[in-house]
Amino acid sequence: MSGRRHKYLALICVLCLRVSEAVRVGNVLIQSEFYQTQLPSAEFAFQFDDDELFNVNYDKQETRWRLPQFGELASFEAAGALQNRAVLAQNLKIDMQRSNNTAAIPVTPIIHVFTEEPVVLNEPNTLICFIKQIFPPVIKMSWLKNTQPVTEGVSDTDYYFASDSSYYKFSYLATIPAEGDVYTCSVEHAGLPDNPTNRMWSPDVPSHVPETSENVVCGLGLAVGIIGIVAGIFLIFKGLKNNQNRGH
Repeated sequence: MSGRRHKYLALICVLCLRVSEAVRVGNVLIQSEFYQTQLPSAEFAFQFDDDELFNVNYDKQETRWRLPQFGELASFEAAGALQNRAVLAQNLKIDMQRSNNTAAIPVTPIIHVFTEEPVVLNEPNTLICFIKQIFPPVIKMSWLKNTQPVTEGVSDTDYYFASDSSYYKFSYLATIPAEGDVYTCSVEHAGLPDNPTNRMWSPDVPSHVPETSENVVCGLGLAVGIIGIVAGIFLIFKGLKNNQNRGH
């Protein structure tokens, strides 16, 4: 065993139901849950076509609907998730004994950083750090602005279950991008070769011609236009005069 702290993961219980009558063929309802020795120690959630419907808050023992409207159409008792967690905890002890405390094999996560809206300097926006292919679901995410830690305006999601049996997660940073700012999403995970691993982002806004330069260009264009008009009128009168001379 290496010196790296071991992370044990219970067998992830996943229930996939193909619904053929209530909805169109191809929709999938997923129940995902895990139990492990690291934080978060457990999670229970239902997803429909990769969109979360609800998850269970074990501390408050309540169901949290992704959208309040979902809770008006259906219900789920958090007690069911608590019972499943107890079963998974027991299964984890058995699996650890059978495997001689073998650590779970970590997968290298993939990190992306982007904005919620098109970037306009000095206008409010939200930076998004999206991490996929997370396994085991134990990860630490933090933000830096110009190398300084940022905690205000930061929010994270729960772990979402992916079709490849890994997880993905989002971290948001509400900010006002300005020219020269450098933002960093710092990620720590057992599957990363470097801890922490940083992904940097800075505003990339096309440079605009200064207003004074625009005024100069417009002035030159107007001057050229006026000169062209004057020259045209001069040539017209000159042509008319030549015609008159020929007539005489």
